[in-house]
Amino acid sequence: MSEVPNSTAIYRRLLRHVKPYRGMFALGILMMLVLGLTEAGIPAMLKPVLDGTFVDKDPVYLQWAPLAIVALFAVRGLAGIASHGAFAAVATRVVFDLREKMFARLLSLPTSYYDQSISGKLVSKLIYDVTNVTQASTEVLTVLVKDSITAIALLAYLFWLDWQLSLFTFILGPVLAFIAHNIGGRIRNINRELQTRFGDMTHVLEETIKGHKVVKIYGGQDYERQRFSGIAKRVRHLQFKHKIAAHISVPIVELFGSFIIAAVMFIGTARAEEDQLTVGGFVAFFTALGLLFSPIKRLTKINDPLQRGLAAAESIFALIDEQAEQDKGTYSAERSRGEVRFEQVCLRYPGCDADALGPIDLTLRPMATTALVGASGSGKTTLANLIPRIYTPTEGRVVLDDVDVRDWSLASLRQQIAYVSQDVVLFNDTVARNIAYGSDADDQAIRDAAEASGSLEFIENMPEGFDTMIGENGVRLSGGQRQRLAIARALLADAPLLILDEATSALDTQSERLVQKALETLCEHRTTLVIAHRLSTIQSADHILVFQDGQVVEQGTHDQLLGQQGVYASLVQSHAFEEAETEA
Repeated sequence: MSEVPNSTAIYRRLLRHVKPYRGMFALGILMMLVLGLTEAGIPAMLKPVLDGTFVDKDPVYLQWAPLAIVALFAVRGLAGIASHGAFAAVATRVVFDLREKMFARLLSLPTSYYDQSISGKLVSKLIYDVTNVTQASTEVLTVLVKDSITAIALLAYLFWLDWQLSLFTFILGPVLAFIAHNIGGRIRNINRELQTRFGDMTHVLEETIKGHKVVKIYGGQDYERQRFSGIAKRVRHLQFKHKIAAHISVPIVELFGSFIIAAVMFIGTARAEEDQLTVGGFVAFFTALGLLFSPIKRLTKINDPLQRGLAAAESIFALIDEQAEQDKGTYSAERSRGEVRFEQVCLRYPGCDADALGPIDLTLRPMATTALVGASGSGKTTLANLIPRIYTPTEGRVVLDDVDVRDWSLASLRQQIAYVSQDVVLFNDTVARNIAYGSDADDQAIRDAAEASGSLEFIENMPEGFDTMIGENGVRLSGGQRQRLAIARALLADAPLLILDEATSALDTQSERLVQKALETLCEHRTTLVIAHRLSTIQSADHILVFQDGQVVEQGTHDQLLGQQGVYASLVQSHAFEEAETEA
């Protein structure tokens, strides 16, 4: 019993998205009324026309009857094109609005939502669910208005004529099917381009979902909105053309049929007997009965697209209603001092029985380099993610410049941070735009960042230099080249806090030396958090934290920790052995 009001609420919410286009929607409804009444008017016109020509032999009827039939179908054709055009305009705009709202919500959702979601399902919501919603928002309503009026009018007319007369035949079926088949060529061409554009939209969406951390930290939300909006507008335009092409065949087919009916009527008048007063009534009944089946058939099938559309709408609104990242902080600063404190910090992921991190009490000194070491899954990356509020502590607090990071505005907080992940995120764009992602840096600044990261040489050897497209997630680059572009992006950001999560993991020995030298220069004036397994990237750090099972078990300088002969010493021995073997 509870499903009915829920479905009603969903449908009402859908109609609210139609409200901004109520003028166009009202035009569509009005044209549907005209279409429904003129369809019922077809048999009503046939009876007096046929009676006047076959029975009375009135030459006036002979002259205007065929023209009147053609005129009636011309009016129907215009009304049909206008109504379907109006509804297509409304439907495609509603789809566009819903997609923009969903995409904007995806940009603002917390990381925990992505951790629990499958990217393919999110893509499906924006690409396919929204399309199904149009059936619930406009097409179902179209069937209800037009076909209900048509069916009622035809039924009333049939009962008024003769309820016993029921035999009829279909004469024009094969001819009309042939015409409809040939018109389908245009629709197929539009569908081909639509599939291509849907692929482009899916690509941008998947990139944004996979790279949501980079988008957040580098402030790329506006850029992603503009990129997505451009493709979504093209899809909306193609969908509009598709709907027009799909529905224009109906008035063409009906108009062609009207010429055949007019010709049959014209020929039939020569063979009519003078005293057959029931000819007009018979033909009118015949026509009305044939016309009645289509609206009744559509009305009986309306529940399927309605429920499909409502199910899709429920899925869409569930995403739109997801709670965005909490951004209640008001504090902002031009440039942070770079002091970070973790005060009794614990983090437990949803659905887990134990803490993944904590309790942690430590301070990252300003302008110093702190290295995090430990086995995979020990909590190093989790700790780093707490600083830009990718995750929020379950207990305790993270403090930047004596201000809880929850009191910072997200935009200001993330402007203080540059981030290079072990999973490099690049976008299907030019080299220059990947380096300058989220900023409006000039060409010289981009070039300087590329040079400092050791990327300039391979960039200049590319076909179009900095304007070279690098493919999806930099598929046209080697692992080391991708890593150096990500480092160049961090260099260009010039943030006071730098997080390097396995930043040199994909580099060969020569490339690592180039990048390591650039990073050493970069870290001199920044608070740097380095997460690494390689000894070469951490032994010169000012402070080293050793993680085990989500807790800091040792800390100190490289020499101090070696003297303790504990966990760190064991890790160093393992790394030294591996590096020695590599050199050999």
